[in-house]
Amino acid sequence: MEKNQNRTITYPNGLRLIVTPMTSVRTIASGIWVRAGSVCEDEGNNGIAHFLEHMIFKGTDKLSAFEIADTFESMGAAVNAFTGKENTCYHVKSTDEYAEKCFGLISDIFFDSTFDGEELEKERGVVVEEFNMYEDDTESICYDLLSTALYGKHPLGKSVLGTVDNIKRLNRDDLIKFIERFYTAKSIVISVAGNIDLEKADKWVRKYFLPRVKNTTIAVYKDTEHVSCSIHLDRFKDNFEQCNFALGYPTVPFYHKDYNTQGVVNTILGGGMSSRLYQYIREQKGLAYSVYSGQTSYDANGSLNIVCNTNPANYAVAKQASFEVIDDLIKNGITDNEWQRAKTLIKSSFLFGQESSHSMMISAGKLMISANKIFDVDQKISEIQKVTKKDGDTFVKKYLNGDCVCSAYVGKK
Repeated sequence: MEKNQNRTITYPNGLRLIVTPMTSVRTIASGIWVRAGSVCEDEGNNGIAHFLEHMIFKGTDKLSAFEIADTFESMGAAVNAFTGKENTCYHVKSTDEYAEKCFGLISDIFFDSTFDGEELEKERGVVVEEFNMYEDDTESICYDLLSTALYGKHPLGKSVLGTVDNIKRLNRDDLIKFIERFYTAKSIVISVAGNIDLEKADKWVRKYFLPRVKNTTIAVYKDTEHVSCSIHLDRFKDNFEQCNFALGYPTVPFYHKDYNTQGVVNTILGGGMSSRLYQYIREQKGLAYSVYSGQTSYDANGSLNIVCNTNPANYAVAKQASFEVIDDLIKNGITDNEWQRAKTLIKSSFLFGQESSHSMMISAGKLMISANKIFDVDQKISEIQKVTKKDGDTFVKKYLNGDCVCSAYVGKK
């Protein structure tokens, strides 16, 4: 068993534990991170990772779905899960008084879910309703469409929700086979944050998790680099009065040497009310209610994206205005004032996150499962502070020149 900086343990079977002690809080958040998401799927089972995340909570051999929910809530706990392109996370947060019981219970449902046939059929309906909600959310549709434009047939181009036809077809054996392939020790990180130390968390893992986790050696999914070239996709929905468009610039993967630089550039471009996109498109031109930028980063790929919600009549001019913001950023560079302001905003965001055990659990688990690194707020802030304005100007000219920008539009034709 390998210990590192009194915050992590790597067990002989490859399972990893990372603990973020927070003596100033009375809560503990625990997360089970699995290296499995939509990238692990094929066309025939696309959506299974997300469907499995739903089914995990639908009953064990000892507890019904209601009893699971009732037990968590009787302890005042907040329990949930989410599925992404590369990872799935099951998490619970409670007061420190009930944290061990909550960890034990989330471990039980993780290992002992029965995937009862009746519950399976009911949950199909729930997920289909989620599809229906998705169809009312033009921004989410636009993001998925942009992902398809950026990645095409690459695994990252798949939707996390999958398809309705797949959800209607998936059965209990499919779920079990997916678990056997991907829910194994080397593909799992347990992240615990709050009023707890490594020794106590280690005892929980040994008691509730380590004896039951599968030790099978599998070929873990590994991202491969993919660069798109100027693809535009439309999806017309005539029953919406508003439209969304998105621009995607292929940039850098998670924890690339330019990753921190991208974070500062993103804040300057569209990360707040003082950002260039917000000020130019909303405040000066009045073209949109919502406009912002965001970064998506994976193992070997990443993009810096602009997303705008506007009226279809304003679409063309708002899109052109977005390019004008980028062009000005390239031509005239970043100002000293906005560079320092962006770094201060990022620093504040990290420090605010230190006040939440859930936020720290997410940050630590994400970094450990994606890059096998330890998340440290002070170190992260130091890395951000070392990034120079020259680095930012170089990044903008290299990645935002428009050579391979992709775009998506959802709304009236």
